[in-house]
Amino acid sequence: MLIFNFHHVEARISHPERKHISISPVGLSRLIRTLRLLGFRLVSMSEALAMSPQQLNDNRNVLLTFDDGYENNLLQALPVLEAEQCPATVFVLPGRYGGTNAWDQGHLPESRRDRLMSVRQMHQMVASGWVALGSHGMLHRDMTQLAPADLGEELMKSYTLLQAEFGERFLPVFAYPWGTHSDREVEALTQTPYQAAFTVETRPWQATDHRFRIPRFSAFHRDGNPLIFLAKLARHQVLLAR
Repeated sequence: MLIFNFHHVEARISHPERKHISISPVGLSRLIRTLRLLGFRLVSMSEALAMSPQQLNDNRNVLLTFDDGYENNLLQALPVLEAEQCPATVFVLPGRYGGTNAWDQGHLPESRRDRLMSVRQMHQMVASGWVALGSHGMLHRDMTQLAPADLGEELMKSYTLLQAEFGERFLPVFAYPWGTHSDREVEALTQTPYQAAFTVETRPWQATDHRFRIPRFSAFHRDGNPLIFLAKLARHQVLLAR
């Protein structure tokens, strides 16, 4: 299975720093259509979690994810997902509802931080029927740097809050902030109700992968160009592996 991970969806890239984590709505639509033209199947997270080993090893199955829960996911990405009838999962931070990406404060001034979705806006997303939510922790902290008590809070408090607020539209899946994790975090997740956790390792998801170390391909503005996207798939030998 191929998993593509997005962050920002915006018509014009507002900061040069965002080129590697942004795609335009038109680019997102083209990427989805290119995948379908090539015979790939866009599946939901629920479908992916229920797949057999043979299905997981089939690179024709594709899952889309979005990290952080930016407001532009609602305003720019959701209309594309609805128009293309494409499911996706958004990993959100219940400790920062309606806030900003303050974790980027080291290299972004406050005036250039980005708005995260409020609870109301997240309900709008899931009401579409095309979006499910997963946890990205409480505050977007590096899991490997946390004390055991803080690690437990990032995992379980976020799970409890999201489940209480969104019910069945929240799925027991986790995405490591920045993809950083170690054996300790993997072991901690095995003691929780989560069923899967996602990294940023760049390769297909195979049935032999640990369920708490699932790889994803990063997707950004260049991938909205079908020729460049095809070259990317070929470079990772995805087209050959179908």
